[in-house]
Amino acid sequence: MSLREELGKAILNKIKKGVDPLEGFFTTEETQGAILAVLVSGRHLLLEGPPGIGKTTVAKIIAKLLPSTKVVKGCRYVCSPENPTCPDCLGKSKLKSKTIPGEERFIRIQGSPEMMPEDLIGDLDPVLAMRLGIQDTRAFNPGKIQKAHRKIMFIDELNRVPQRTQNTLLQVLEEGTVTISGFDIEVQVDTLVVATENPEEYAGAERISENLGDRFERLAIDYPTVEQEIEILKIYGKKIKPVEVPDKITKKIVNISQHSRSLKELDRPPSVRSSLSIYEQAQALAKLRGRSSVKPKDVEEVTRTILKGRISVSGESKYYDEPEQLIEKIIEESEGG
Repeated sequence: MSLREELGKAILNKIKKGVDPLEGFFTTEETQGAILAVLVSGRHLLLEGPPGIGKTTVAKIIAKLLPSTKVVKGCRYVCSPENPTCPDCLGKSKLKSKTIPGEERFIRIQGSPEMMPEDLIGDLDPVLAMRLGIQDTRAFNPGKIQKAHRKIMFIDELNRVPQRTQNTLLQVLEEGTVTISGFDIEVQVDTLVVATENPEEYAGAERISENLGDRFERLAIDYPTVEQEIEILKIYGKKIKPVEVPDKITKKIVNISQHSRSLKELDRPPSVRSSLSIYEQAQALAKLRGRSSVKPKDVEEVTRTILKGRISVSGESKYYDEPEQLIEKIIEESEGG
């Protein structure tokens, strides 16, 4: 059974039992349904949206849906003991196996303008090449693409990767194989790619090439609702004992972030990660002051520091040179939210 078939079966089993396959990820029912439809159909998924809205979280949740599986122990290409196909395993009479849990069937690749094709597809180890010879496959270091065999391959910020490097993904997305340059060897890569991209106005963002983009199903993810963001803080926010965060304080934090996102003065509003930072640092401040409960003044104080480093004021805004005044306005106007 291929990885995509395993994933589709796991999703349908969860739904049959009345369990949300994407529990812990907060978005609209329409978007959630679209994500599940893409995965059950075995298509690669590209999630579009600003940073800090849970794109990485959903990729990890997807990987956890996979069952445990057996792999060849020590295999650099994650071969199945029943069907070994890589240069390391072929020709060996005895192969030892080990079991890896579903949550470990996940490879993360962080997009970067400095990423080279060799970072994805691997390269020769010069020391081993000198000792073993450049034609010996043992001198080749597999890249993350090969190590994603029978796993979810998560590429964060794909549109920060140079197009030359993006194009190295085309063979694995189209054919499910990777050619090891110089050896004329094709290695099977049974993977499903979940990638993310940030809006083009964000620093370092590039366009995803048309050929590569055509291999993905694109879905846009927006900021969570007030209720969803409150739930996110309660689930994912770090709890600093013995400090309590009353519900009205949690709502105050969310109101600040939600109101900020409605302002035209901001080119880059605060993400959900900003809300989590306010939530956690307000607790820390209360604890430092010897209190067991967060007060509104704690939230306001840490907000002034956190937002200053996390928002980008529009050049057309009258607050461009005085972001502190805009932050005070945000705090004041969010009170009634």
